[in-house]
Formats: sequence, structure tokens, C-alpha cells
Amino acid sequence: MTAQNERKAVDNNLEKVYGATNTATLNAAYSGWADDYDTDVSSMGYRFPILGAAILARHLLKNDASILDAGAGTGLVGGWLHDLGYTNITALDLSPEMLEKARLRNVYTQLETGDLLKRLPFADDTFEAVIAVGVFTQGHVPSQGLDEILRVAGSGAIMVVPLMENSWEQLGFKEKAIAWEKAGKWKRIEQTPWCSPMPNSADHKMTWEQSSPGVHVDSEFIQKISNRKLCQPKASKKNKVYPEGLRL
Repeated sequence: MTAQNERKAVDNNLEKVYGATNTATLNAAYSGWADDYDTDVSSMGYRFPILGAAILARHLLKNDASILDAGAGTGLVGGWLHDLGYTNITALDLSPEMLEKARLRNVYTQLETGDLLKRLPFADDTFEAVIAVGVFTQGHVPSQGLDEILRVAGSGAIMVVPLMENSWEQLGFKEKAIAWEKAGKWKRIEQTPWCSPMPNSADHKMTWEQSSPGVHVDSEFIQKISNRKLCQPKASKKNKVYPEGLRL
């Protein structure tokens, strides 16, 4: 296969996942991409997994803390977290095929299939940290999926949710994040500058970053993490700590 054909194949897969209109088509798109996913996103310089893991590590000092890698895919985030010394990571993904790739990394204590728009197979307040990289974006999970993230995160849990700027501004995440913060459901602790999620992909960069100087690891959610203003969460049971987006 020529370099040009390889580029077209990558673009085709990106179009499928970002253009998905429902859970079934998204699942099918990732299932068909599982074998080549790691190679393809690496060729585009995909930064979200390592940046998200780094942000979480900056705020989670307990190496055996229970961590949910929501939208784990092939385990890119879990691999980085494992390298950083974390030993209790659960993988969750919509695609069984992607999870099988994640299983081969041998970094997860548990792997589960699940849909963030339905009840997840975890009890309330299960995890001490949740990271969801590449999940809350166009064609994927809308802002309603944050409800399940919040439910399974324990009191004072660290939440890292990278978002691209247009997802933050246009898909309802900004409004939800602000409303939840006002209601005391979570608290922003840091926010990163916006940065390019895939610097080697000109089309992707143009599409997603026209109005963005950078990436928040947690879109606006990661703002807590990227401002480098570390705040202590309130003592209420449902107060979660969230970072702001990609921005990291």
C-alpha cells in the first residue's frame, strides 16, 4: 500500500468514527479499525492518551487507586498509566474488538464492555479516578454520558475528560460543566492551554482547531487541571474533581 493510500485509509476511519450517528455505527466503525488503530493514530501524533495520563498522575498520588479508563479502546491510556506506576485500572469500552487489543497489554485488572448512555456495570462511587480520553466528541458520546461518569466516581474522585474546543463550546459540555460546578457536584482544579490533538494530521487539525489555540486535557472539564490552580473538593458525597479539556 502506498503512503497516499494509507493516508486515505486513516482518513476514512476518522470519517466513520466522527460521522457516526448512533451507538451501533460507532461500534461498527471502531470494530473495523481495531487492528490498525494504534498504528494509525501514532502516525498522526495523537497526544490525548499521554497528556491525559500525565494530568491524572499530577493529581492522583495513590498508585493503587481504583481508576476507570472509560472509552479505553486499545488501551493506550492504560499503557501510559501502567508505566507511571498505577496498578488498579479498569478498562471500559463500547467495542469488544478494541477491548481485546487492550487485554493484550496486560495492564488492566478488569475489562468491561459498556455504553455511557446506559447504566454501566459498576456500583455508585466505585472509582477514585476516572479518565475518558477521546470519548466526549462529535459522533461519540454526548454530554449526557457524563452522568454515568459522575455516578461511578467516588467522593473527591479525580476526573480527567479531554475535549476539543468546538466540542466544549458546541456540544453542551460547557453548559453542563458550569451548572454542575455551581451545584457543587464537581470542582475544577486545573485547565491546560488548548493544543493540537493530532499535529501530524493536517485535515484533522484544520477541522477541529480553527478557533482553538490549543487543547484542554479535559476540554472545559480539564480546565481545573490546566489552570494549575489546585483546589480542594468540598466534603459533600457527590462532589467530584474534574479537569478541563483539550486543553488538557
